[in-house]
Amino acid sequence: MNEQEDQQRKQPEVTGEKNEAWRAFGLVSAIGLDLAICTIGGTFLGRFLDGLLGTSPWLLLVGIILGLAVGIYGITKLIAAFNPEQKK
Repeated sequence: MNEQEDQQRKQPEVTGEKNEAWRAFGLVSAIGLDLAICTIGGTFLGRFLDGLLGTSPWLLLVGIILGLAVGIYGITKLIAAFNPEQKK
């Protein structure tokens, strides 16, 4: 009976470790998607505005830089949401 109690005590720890692994995987996936979507969005918006205004390649470059900046800002917000230990 002692072995069964030990196994029951270990089970929640394994489940907790799996939850932490899934949380980490979710955070890394969200970071990648956020940065990619913002950068691609800025690229398409810049290309569209360049075609409309005839300012090629300047608005494309501005769009890429702004997309990266917005993506990095979003990443900092994501990390803050996933890490409740660092409250301001």
